[in-house]
Amino acid sequence: MRHTLSAIARMILCAAGFVMSIYGSVQLNALKSPGFRELLHESSFWVAAVGGLMTAIAFEAMRRAQVPAAPAPQPTEPVTPVTPVTPVTPDEPAKDERDERPADQADKLSLVEVVGLAAGGVIGSGWLLAVPTLHESLGEAALLGWAAGGLLMLTIAVVMVEFGLISQRTGGLLFHPHDAFGPLVVIILAASLWISYAINPAAQAAAAVNGLAEIVPALAGDGGLTGIGSTLAVLVTAAIIAFVLLPRRLVLRTNAALTLLKIAIPVIFVVFLALAAPGRPTAPGTAAGPTTTGVLSALITSGVIYAYIGFQAPLDVTGEVRGGRREVARRVRWAVYGTVVGSFLLYSSLQLVYAEHMAGSGAEHGTSYARLTDAATLAGAPLDWLVVLIRIAAILAPIGSGIVFTYALSREVYALSAERYVPSGLHEPRASRLPGRTSDSFWLILLVNLVLALVVLVAVGGDWQTLAVLNTIPILILYAVTCVVLAVRSDLLGTGAQRLLPFAAYAAFVVIALVVNESAWDRVWKGVAVIGWGSLVLLVLPWLHHLRVPGLGWYDAKNHGARLVSRDPANRPFVVLALYLVALTLLSAVRHRIDDDSVWSVWSLRALVMIVASGAFVLLVGAGRRYLRQTRLTTTRT
Repeated sequence: MRHTLSAIARMILCAAGFVMSIYGSVQLNALKSPGFRELLHESSFWVAAVGGLMTAIAFEAMRRAQVPAAPAPQPTEPVTPVTPVTPVTPDEPAKDERDERPADQADKLSLVEVVGLAAGGVIGSGWLLAVPTLHESLGEAALLGWAAGGLLMLTIAVVMVEFGLISQRTGGLLFHPHDAFGPLVVIILAASLWISYAINPAAQAAAAVNGLAEIVPALAGDGGLTGIGSTLAVLVTAAIIAFVLLPRRLVLRTNAALTLLKIAIPVIFVVFLALAAPGRPTAPGTAAGPTTTGVLSALITSGVIYAYIGFQAPLDVTGEVRGGRREVARRVRWAVYGTVVGSFLLYSSLQLVYAEHMAGSGAEHGTSYARLTDAATLAGAPLDWLVVLIRIAAILAPIGSGIVFTYALSREVYALSAERYVPSGLHEPRASRLPGRTSDSFWLILLVNLVLALVVLVAVGGDWQTLAVLNTIPILILYAVTCVVLAVRSDLLGTGAQRLLPFAAYAAFVVIALVVNESAWDRVWKGVAVIGWGSLVLLVLPWLHHLRVPGLGWYDAKNHGARLVSRDPANRPFVVLALYLVALTLLSAVRHRIDDDSVWSVWSLRALVMIVASGAFVLLVGAGRRYLRQTRLTTTRT
């Protein structure tokens, strides 16, 4: 118990030091060239200095406390990130299903838990905030936004699931691109996934505090979260990440229960409002026209894509799913496809009842959903009691989604560390006093993720919209590259319908480019910027370690940046992807600068985006296949 409390104290000290350092630095940046004497009189300077000192002390204490444990298997963490890839078509009957099942099947994920990861990742804060925003943007055409986003997500899901099932291993979202393009492309994708997944708990915490602000108005104001609200968001973020440190089975079962509750509340809300009679309109309703510009722009701006992402959580942990290959394939398909289709039906139903009742809403309860019940009646009885359910969902749904992303990210980082993309110390087992874990490395991974989430949360001031954007753009880039991987490794696909998957992958890649281009400029450049900064950090830190820079002796990741100055076959796919991201950003800037909104101008730019995306797709496929030939990858279908 004493060791557990000591470890928690060190984690809190480190996180508090980082937050103080970032806060002080942000405040100092607002000053205009202060002198040394003026600097000493600034409280923000001392906040940053003390925060840096606290962080240094905490890191030194953790370094001394790390006692390597015996390299025994972790029975409560069945993670096998580094395994030889032996692709197998999921539809093929296995020779002996019993031989494919490890002895610890009882400890692996059941169908309910896999569905809990997929649906729990999707049903978060998106449906609470996207429906009202989409109604404001598109009016009666809002349903088109959910249909367009759902079709895109379903196409991406089919591509990712069917290819992901070829190699059932944890970390597949990153190691399939590694097989196709080499380590440099994985650096970009690792930055995208790590930043997106780490930001998600912060975004969900901010959304949960916004939901709580309906009961405690002091937590938020017109400009966003107040100081008290931001502090509470930090604590909620820390609580979400700390929860994943509990015994794995408890985390998964709690998430499954939360997911059931998160689905039940909006379903009850939809059913009662669909049966209720709306009040008399208090003002003429506005219905925006179903323009393609409005629909495509709303997919990111209004949070439609953000509301759909998260279905890929089972693909992050495919190696942990119970059963042989055919059973794993069936469970993952049910979870992912059912989640995407079910979320579309749920979101569309919410949008329909919202549009029907919004005009009749009178008095305000504080949230857009709550206002729908003001004038509606069912058999003459008011429906104000639904407000309580919505407020419960506004707090629990984001927290549940944050738990899913935190759990999935810890497994991805574990796999990255095993392959030395990040320091090897993040996957080495250490003696642990955590409940149910005698040997564990995930506490250190979660600490790093907590620091990253808190830094971003403080940097954006707890603004949910900014956090949602930083979560959405990187994950879309990850989806797009995964689509290219399928086309590169099309030789691994089976016959029949699987041969059509490369065409679906190409269509999804181009549509993602169009969606990004139609988004607001401030959202695009911020999303691409965090990918760039994250990639730079993952490339530069190993290089500095290689130069023996003092203080970086612990960062023993492989120096993949050295490949850039050699004739390495991984260079070409990396350069093509980097140039494509730059081109996509520049095209978005052009879209932002166009003053002429004529049909000719809009569609001319869209045609240019489609040409650039198509060219990038072809070049990436060619570069990937060339990489496979040059590295003589020998894995074939069996």
